[in-house]
Amino acid sequence: MWFTPKVETVGSISDFLAGSRKKEVAGTFLPVTLSTAALSAYASKAEAAGLQDKIIHAFDPLVEIIQALAYPVGFTMICAGFLVIMTGNRHKGLHIIKWAAIGFIGMQFAPGIMSILVEVGKSIGK
Repeated sequence: MWFTPKVETVGSISDFLAGSRKKEVAGTFLPVTLSTAALSAYASKAEAAGLQDKIIHAFDPLVEIIQALAYPVGFTMICAGFLVIMTGNRHKGLHIIKWAAIGFIGMQFAPGIMSILVEVGKSIGK
């Protein structure tokens, strides 16, 4: 056969769960443990903020493509609106032109609006 599934058995669930049980360390001093936990929490929060920025900027090429596509789509819709006006349906043609213009402007402002919302979310989360 061309495609055969490969299955590897590594053990049972009880073996997996037995290995994940926490081992108690005798003589651990409580304040040291708490300060280590606090430092770990702070480091994970800073790491999460860096990860959040990476995820946000990972979508930059997609945002640029969508913004670039907004121009020809908006141009086509505005031309279609003028064609509808030429055929005698002035109200519908103006409606198409109005919403094409609003949609194009919205697509250009969408990344700025999202960055404002992200900053608001960061300030609330602190």
